[in-house]
This record gives sequence, C-alpha cells and structure tokens, in this order.
Amino acid sequence: MKSLCSILLLMLMLQATLWAQSPAGEHQPVSKHRPQALPATVPLLQGSLINAINNRVPGTVIKDVRPSVIPALHPVAKQDFYAYVKQLYGDKQLQQVQKGVALLNDTARIGRYLDEKLRGFYALKGNTDVTVFLKAGAYSNHFKGASAEAFTDNAAGALMPAGINARIQDDVVLGNIPVNLQFSHIAGRSFVDRAALNNALGKVSFDKDAYLERMNGYVNKAFDLNKYFLQDIDVRAAFKDYADKKLIKLREDMSRLTMESGQQLAALTGLLSPDQLIYLDSNQIKNLLLDIPAFKVDEAQLLSQLPDSALAPQTAMARNYLHKLWELKSTLSQGLAAQQTLAAQQAVENSIQKSLNSHDSKVRNIKQLLPLNFLQRLLLQAKSLQAGKIAAGEKGGAVQDLFMAGAAGSFLNNNKFMMLGAGVRNDAADIKNIGLNEGVDPSSFSLQFLQLGKGDVSGPHSHIGIVNANTRNASGHQLNPNTLARNVFVGAVSEQVSLGEYGTIAAEISKSNSEYRNAANGNDYALTSKAAAVTLFNDFWQTVSVGLDYSGTVKSLDLSQRAYVSYSGLGYSNPASPGSARGTVRYGVNLRRSWNKRRVTIGFRADLQDMRMSAITDSRWKNSAYTVDARVKVKKNFTLSSRIGQSVMKGISEKADQPGYVNRHVSLTSQYSGKLWSLPQNNNVTFSLQQMDILPVKSLLVNLNVNQSFIINTNMLTLSVMYNKDVKGQALYGNLLTAETGWSYTVLKKIACTSSITYLNNKAVVEQAGIKQSIGTELLPRLNVNLYLDCRKNMVNTSQNYLFGNFSSQLMIHYLLN
Repeated sequence: MKSLCSILLLMLMLQATLWAQSPAGEHQPVSKHRPQALPATVPLLQGSLINAINNRVPGTVIKDVRPSVIPALHPVAKQDFYAYVKQLYGDKQLQQVQKGVALLNDTARIGRYLDEKLRGFYALKGNTDVTVFLKAGAYSNHFKGASAEAFTDNAAGALMPAGINARIQDDVVLGNIPVNLQFSHIAGRSFVDRAALNNALGKVSFDKDAYLERMNGYVNKAFDLNKYFLQDIDVRAAFKDYADKKLIKLREDMSRLTMESGQQLAALTGLLSPDQLIYLDSNQIKNLLLDIPAFKVDEAQLLSQLPDSALAPQTAMARNYLHKLWELKSTLSQGLAAQQTLAAQQAVENSIQKSLNSHDSKVRNIKQLLPLNFLQRLLLQAKSLQAGKIAAGEKGGAVQDLFMAGAAGSFLNNNKFMMLGAGVRNDAADIKNIGLNEGVDPSSFSLQFLQLGKGDVSGPHSHIGIVNANTRNASGHQLNPNTLARNVFVGAVSEQVSLGEYGTIAAEISKSNSEYRNAANGNDYALTSKAAAVTLFNDFWQTVSVGLDYSGTVKSLDLSQRAYVSYSGLGYSNPASPGSARGTVRYGVNLRRSWNKRRVTIGFRADLQDMRMSAITDSRWKNSAYTVDARVKVKKNFTLSSRIGQSVMKGISEKADQPGYVNRHVSLTSQYSGKLWSLPQNNNVTFSLQQMDILPVKSLLVNLNVNQSFIINTNMLTLSVMYNKDVKGQALYGNLLTAETGWSYTVLKKIACTSSITYLNNKAVVEQAGIKQSIGTELLPRLNVNLYLDCRKNMVNTSQNYLFGNFSSQLMIHYLLN
C-alpha cells in the first residue's frame, strides 16, 4: 500500500511539474548554433508551403507569391487539413486551427499552427493514418529469459553452505512505452540467519532509448521529414523570381514614363539584378546609381525633398526610380530580411541530415508530429524512471549513491531539471557492519527527496534539493537498540559553471537538521518534519557540508588536473547520501600529463582528510594518501607501468599522537602480447614491495603476480602464480603461494571444458592441492547446463584447516522461454 501511495504521489508531482514547465504553445528550443527548420514567420515561405499543398488539388492555379501576403488554402486542401488535425489532435485543436486559418494574414497568431500542424500535414505520406501505426505496435512482450544456479560449499566458515539463485528478465511494451522487468532471488541454508540470506531484488525501469527509437520509427514511417523541413521548397528561387518580375515591371513603368516626358534614361535599365536587389542595402543601391558612367546626378538634389519641378528632369526621373527600388526592397524585407532567409535555408540544408538522428531532433519531431497522451509526452522528458529496489541519485546533489526500496525519476525539459523519489533505505541487511553502524546511525529510514533547477546535473547547472527522512523500526536480525525516533531534513544547493577550455568548477552546500519525536508529548511525524524544516539553520556550522571542486584540461600540454576541498560539521547527517562524511575536512589534487602522443604518462595524486572523533575535545583522525604513477608504451605490444604510494592514518588526541596505520608500496608492471614459439600469447607480471604497519605489527612484504596464457589451435593454456613473502617474519597476512594451471578444450564439438590443477600454501595455516573441472554444453536449443567442481586435499593438518573447504560445486541451468 505504501508503494502504491508513493507511486501516486510521484505521478501527481510529475503532472504539476509538467504544467509548470511546459505552458501551452511552448516549443522545444532550437539550437543557437544549428537551425533546425526555416521560420514559419516568413510570409514568402508560408506562401510557398500553402501553394505546394494547394498544388495537390487537381486543376489548382498557383498564384504569384508575394513576400508580404500569404495565399489562402484551396477549399479541398483546407478540408483535408482539418480532417488531419481532428484525427491526430482532436476537436479542441481543430477549433484553434480553424480560427487561425481564418486570420491567416496575421502571422503572429498563425505562425505556431503553420509550424506545428501545417508542415506536418504537408509531410504526411499519402493518406496515412498515423493512429493506425500507433495502435498496431502499442502492446508487445519480449521475454529475455530465466536462469537458476545451485551451489554448495563445505567450508566451515562459509556464509551460505548451500543455496539457489534465480533470475528473470522481461521486456514489456504498454501503450508504446517500453518497460524492463528484472527479478533476482537468492535463498539457501545459512549458519548465521536464514532470513538474512533469503531475499529478493526486483526492479521496473523505463527504457528511454527504446522508447525514442520506437516513436521515431513511427515518425519516419508516416512522414517525409525532408518535406517537413521544407527542403523541397526553393526559397532562393522564389525570391529571385519575385524580384526579377518586379524589376521587369518597374523598368516597363519607367520606360513608359520616360517616353511620355520625352526623357531617355537607358542607363538605368540594367542598374540592378535580382541578386543585387536582395543582398544590397538602400545606401548601396543609391551608390550604384550615382556611379553610373556619364550619368551626372547631384547626390544632394537626389536626396532632397524639393518637388520634381524644381529639379533637373534627369535628376527627378532618377530620384523617382530610386524611390521605387527602395519600396521594392522594403517589400522584400517584410517579415524577415531576404538575405537572412536565404542564409537560413542554406544553413538548414547543410544541417538537417546531420541532426535527424540526434536526440534533440528525435524528441522534437515526435512531440510535434505524433498524437501523444499526457504520459507519453511526459516520458519524452524523462531521463530515468524506475521502481522497486533501486539505486537513486546522481553526482552533484542532495541524493547520491542511495540504494532503497521505492520509486524515483529524473526529468529534463527546456533545460529545466527535476529529480524526485520516495522510498525506504534499509541498512539492516548489512550483517557484516551492523554492529559498528547501529550505535552511530539508525539502520532504516523512510525518505522523500526532490531536486530541481536549471541545467542537467551532469553539466553546467544551478540546482536546489531537499530531503525529508524519518527513522523506522526495522525488523530482522539487526541489533536495533532503543533510540528516540527522529526526523532529518536536508536542504542543498549545487552549482556547476563551465570555464570553457579551462574546465568546470562545481560548488555544493548542504545543511541538515534533526528533530526527535517525543512520544511522551505525543507529537507525530508530520509535526516533527515541520519542526525540522523550520529550524533548518540552527547550529549552522555544526550541521553544514560545503564543497568546491575544479577539474579541467590543457589540451596544448595534454594535461588534466583536478583540485577539491570540502567540509562537513560533526552534526551533519544526510540519510539520502550514505557515503557522506561528518566532522570532516577533505582536500586534494590530481594531475596527469602525457608526452609523445601519450606514449609516456605521469600522474600525481594527493588526498588528505581530517575527521573529528569528539564534539568536546580536539581528538581526530588525520589521514593522508599520496600516489605517483607512470606508464611508458615501449612498443605497440609492450607496456611498462609503475606506482609509488603511501597511505597513513594517524590518531591525534590531547595526550598523544598515535599512528594507527601505515602502508607504503612500490610496484612495477609489464604487459606484453605477441608470439612465443609461433604461439599467440599474453603475459602480465607485477612485482612490488609493500610496507604495512598496524601497531604493534610491522611487515615488509615482497609480492609477485604472474599471469600467462597461450593459444594452441582452438585451445588455451593458462598459468597464474601469486606469491608474497614477509621479509621481517611478522606474517601480517601470511606468507602465501597460490598457483594454478588450466587447459580449456572442446569435447565432441559441443562440450566446452576447462581442467585445472591448483596449489595453495599459506605458511602455518593451510596447504592444499587439488583439481578444478568445469563442463558446459547446450543440451537443447534453449537449454544450457554448466557444472563446476573444485576438489582439494589438505597436505598438512593444522588447527585452521576448518576455515578452508576441500569441496565446492555449482550447477547452473539456463533455459530461455522465448
């Protein structure tokens, strides 16, 4: 019931957000750098489009298109257009379009309908009924398969000596919305707690990529996108044809006037071409007239306001002609300048084919051409939408690395981002760490979160977010001490700014507040949540977390760099970000530089952290980690790399400073692939020295790791050795040698096998030798079976032998139902 309420609440919030972000008439923004379509506000373009539609009606005479006047739709074409709008968009949209067509010359009111509806009608393939396509593939199911694995392990310390793991995957399409279903269940006998290891993971998620491909397929099947983008309408030719006709008419009028007045102005006849009339401005046209050879006209008189009778006949006639040219130029510039329209068409022609397969282009075409319901239109804006046991949150917000049982979704529309969700976080299943964590934080929370703002969270953005969480009494095996129930309210602001070629800088500030529910006074969770939100800014520095992070590259130097610093108060708590620290100051830097086409790469990294342990004293842990690594590509198939590092954890108190942990290491690794004795082979070797001090034990370890493989015909021979030796004899984690050699081969052309010999020697702890065998085959076209056996014999009897099993087996059965 709680899950159903969470989903209903989620959908109501989505609907409210869609109304707020997508008002009627708002369009998907067009890229500033790449025009996606010619503007519908150009009268000449509208006229050419309407004439092209009218031309479908037999016997229609194409009218002369003027840049300032839009021709009317032919009655037959108009009725077809109305039927198209009603069929796809309904009676309400039809009424709006009819009203717009009645005011066709009012380009401000009709522009939207021409752009969204009339162009779609023009691009429709024949008498295609788009709704038929949508209904035909609206529902389908593709079962991905089911599998099961059974395993046993007789080691005394095995967490689960026997168990079964089952998995199911299915892809379902409901109303043209693809949904992925995943379910996994593990069950078995456990020495610790049967309930703890008998759990299921189930998730339902929306497949955005499949949704776009499906809906875009409908668009391509029903519409000719070349016509939709008006690539078949030659605006350039229309402009030139109109300008040429007007120039010819103007010359005829001027010739008639000059003959009547007895003046001969033959020099003006070839003054302008159609291209010059379109691209030259009024001043340039005037200069052309003044620069006519042997044509003497005074510029001051030409531009004067004197009557024609006060001017020389030649000057008066030239001024009359120039004014008519200016009027014609003004007519061409109505709505949109002619040269701008032609430039827009050329840019569109060059970019349409490149952008048709882009994400933004697909979303815009689907939204404008297909009759979508509210949910289908909403999902065009979804980045992710999932329910069940899910991972929620994204880097750069109030929710990060959260695993919960509930529902969550993120949306991006017109560069406006929103993420919201509700669910239950339950850490009680972590049986390894529950004893450490239970006394510090509650093991279970019910929480709700919302984050919204401008820009995608993965790029430059400005976001605010809130989290509301209440503790829960989780049932199960956890310790669950009696603590007061509490509410935690978190407010967060994140900002990421692009520095262009210099990289990005991100800043985050998060503030938490906790209020405890007093059972004696009877205040409920609603009052506690309200109190936590109202008193958010109490104890500011103790309950705040701030961070600043810079990252960038210098391409000319092939250098990448990152620097960060963060602080969190000792009382800070964010249940929606389990990895967030408290009472901590962190800072660090990361640099990486390459030379010679990245044949040589050197990197340096430093991370430092101070973590408070007490609210009263200055006791704290002071941690530091430094690493220098280098990589050299000696040959195409041979690479050397090395690393030097140190990690130190030091406890600081009022009485003394106590080193708690020191780890220093130096390693050298080689990778080689090629042929040895004409056999293809791959070799990987790592040698390292490691100092580990965990007081009072101090060790100096020598480590060697070798992996070698050969391909022999269709078979493979592998060899792996791992060896470590404690030079000081402290045996911090044992002098260890493990070796394994295996042979992969095929039997009867259907059975794939791998046979291995293994050896394990952990000084004074265990010594074993054994064999491994895996067998896999396809019994039926849909049935695969795999068997794995690991048998070992104890070579030496020790008191620790019970920790290491000598027999392990797995049986895996995969059957594809579809």
